[in-house]
Amino acid sequence: MVWKRYATSSLLFALLACSSSAPPGNAERAVATVRRLSGSKCSLFPEVGELCPSLVVTVYPTKGSPYSTSIEARIPEIASARVQPGSWIAVLVDPAAPMRVFVDISALSEAAPNPPAAQ
Repeated sequence: MVWKRYATSSLLFALLACSSSAPPGNAERAVATVRRLSGSKCSLFPEVGELCPSLVVTVYPTKGSPYSTSIEARIPEIASARVQPGSWIAVLVDPAAPMRVFVDISALSEAAPNPPAAQ
């Protein structure tokens, strides 16, 4: 009985470990470049599931200076090639807390965004 309880708790923890909150409705679009990537799959089954990387990114907001932050993300496995160090991704920034940045998952099925123009 103890094993069942432990296994159920471990499974629940594994499923929730990579949960990410949704961006606010008034999130602002920006672009970011991925600087570092670490993490693993969200699923216990290696052939299915999403990736749950921790990303260190440099965000280039439409107004203001670039800044670095980290993102805990859920990335569809089919889009994993788009989220590699050196790649440009579309992100959503919480205007009330600019360090809260979310990968724009819907944009991963489109061409990568262009880097911002040099100032």
